[in-house]
Amino acid sequence: MPTRRSATAMLAAAAVAVAGLSAVAAATTAQAAPGCKVEYKITNQWGGGYGADVTVTNLGDPVSSWTVAWTFTAGQKITQLWNGNASQSGSTVSVGSLPYNGSLGTNGKTNFGFNGSWSGSNPVPTTFTMNGTTCTGTTPTQTPTPTQTPTQTPTPTPTVTPTPTPTPTQTPPPTSGSFYVDPATQGYRAWQQASGTDKALLEKIALTPQAYWVGNWADASHARAEVADYTGRAVAAGKTPTLVVYAIPGRDCGSYSGGGVAESAYAAWIDTVASGIQGRPYVILEPDALAQLGDCSGQGDRIGFLKYAAKALTLKGARVYIDAGHSSWLPVSTAVNRLNQVGFEYAVGFALNTSNYQTTSASKSYGQQISQQLGGKRFVIDTSRNGNGSNGEWCNPRGRALGERPTLVNDGSGLDALLWVKLPGESDGTCNGGPSAGAWFQEIALELARNARW
Repeated sequence: MPTRRSATAMLAAAAVAVAGLSAVAAATTAQAAPGCKVEYKITNQWGGGYGADVTVTNLGDPVSSWTVAWTFTAGQKITQLWNGNASQSGSTVSVGSLPYNGSLGTNGKTNFGFNGSWSGSNPVPTTFTMNGTTCTGTTPTQTPTPTQTPTQTPTPTPTVTPTPTPTPTQTPPPTSGSFYVDPATQGYRAWQQASGTDKALLEKIALTPQAYWVGNWADASHARAEVADYTGRAVAAGKTPTLVVYAIPGRDCGSYSGGGVAESAYAAWIDTVASGIQGRPYVILEPDALAQLGDCSGQGDRIGFLKYAAKALTLKGARVYIDAGHSSWLPVSTAVNRLNQVGFEYAVGFALNTSNYQTTSASKSYGQQISQQLGGKRFVIDTSRNGNGSNGEWCNPRGRALGERPTLVNDGSGLDALLWVKLPGESDGTCNGGPSAGAWFQEIALELARNARW
């Protein structure tokens, strides 16, 4: 397990996003919905680049797939897109649905986002189509800057059918909050062996879905077997597994959870572990790795390692979130810079508060600021031990509490899910009376459960 350090946060101001307007039109083809609405919102803009979020609403009969098209008028280019398959031919853009978000009932909504480039001006598109139907009258939202001059005259959408270009397939989020409860955890065994009040308290831990940390770093084949076993059991139970990949060279800078594989072995280790994935797990990629970037020797090409791991895991079905520390560790601008170095060609987003104690509200605010500067990237929060917030300690602090139970979130904030990434009751290390990192610490497990507000 990682050891999470506190530092003075220097939270940057969030990019301002302005609400979008929309419009409806009648269908013109048998394949198109008889009505549609598109909201195009610029979420962030910087020199030569910007982020945008597009929300599509089907106002007609249900459709099983959708294609949204528009025309840029000032040479803008899409450089990266998520939740859709994009193609661009000159100024004509086409974004098609993925298998998990193509079905839209009447009044059903979905959204996709992208990062783009611009030069000189960045007028917003004014005409959109969905499945060939023109969604007329749309007044998209634009982030006001002195250099922007929105074009108000609709530009007809060309009838050119672009040739789709392959894009990485992102693993869809689960359709419910049914994350997997692993009966092989130390907490589950402690609950089975307990009695009386202790048993009632430990049930809170044992029966709550938690992540599986991939171990056996020196033996990739053993690690693969662990992953195959855990994810296979989750799939058989019809649940969504959560994995933590934690083996990067120079891990934890030699502290309580120091170790990781050798620099020359990391890529092969990742490939082997990824080959064991069953189903479509959530994966938290390398806790501490970005937050400790450059803090110690032996890290090798850490950015390159993270890029490689995100790709290898995603291509095997994982939904990858790159760990980015917590709200009292890195300033927003630093977190954004480091996440951008890794990039999101394959990763879905980023993870916060892994094994730490920052409140959900502080973590969410921090995550939103990062997300807005990354063009709307999604994020998850570890709530396993944050019920009483942080007292400034990171290693087995006393007086803490279990946090909110894992659940999916869809509130428009960019937050994908609350997860239990750290396994409550497992020690942070030999501090504050605790055993070695990862060993069961019954005293603190009972304290966490006793202090929980549920």
